[in-house]
Amino acid sequence: MITPVEIQNKAFKSGSFGYDKKDVDNFMQQILENYEELYREKMEMKDRINVLNEGLQYYKTIEKTLQKALVLAERTAEETKGNAVKNAQVIEQEAVSKANVILQDARRELEQIRRQATELVRQYDMYKAKFKSLAAAQAELLDSQSFSIRLEELSMFEASTDSVEIPAGVYHDTSAEKMKENPLNSLEDEDIEIINLEE
Repeated sequence: MITPVEIQNKAFKSGSFGYDKKDVDNFMQQILENYEELYREKMEMKDRINVLNEGLQYYKTIEKTLQKALVLAERTAEETKGNAVKNAQVIEQEAVSKANVILQDARRELEQIRRQATELVRQYDMYKAKFKSLAAAQAELLDSQSFSIRLEELSMFEASTDSVEIPAGVYHDTSAEKMKENPLNSLEDEDIEIINLEE
């Protein structure tokens, strides 16, 4: 491309019927000014294009970096998600195992408590039956002939005490008087026989 300096230094040959030098110089001056302006604008545009290309290249580099970072982030997110799922599964399995152990311990303890309760109820029923048997035997004993006391039988003791002479001042028996009040008061502890039903 012709530069403004080349246009300015351009020299034309003059002939016998050549152009008017003044008109050619004026026209060349206009062309030079217009061309200088166009050339300057072209250079400015070229510089701007270079700057824009550099900026575009910079942004393309950033875009590539962002794309790589995005791919890396996606891969990392997938790996993190996979690890989280694996960890969650491991935690869940451990929790299930612990829950099963706790449940088995609770079942064993419940079974032990059930056995103890069953044994206690069995012992209670056995003691209850023994006490019932003992109470029935005691009631039967109280209803037996051994514990039957009649007033008619006590009358013979009254008759015998009247016929026996007791020396004065030696012994005074008040058992007859006590028997009149309550016949059982005259009985001593050794006169009552205790029967053990468990023997």
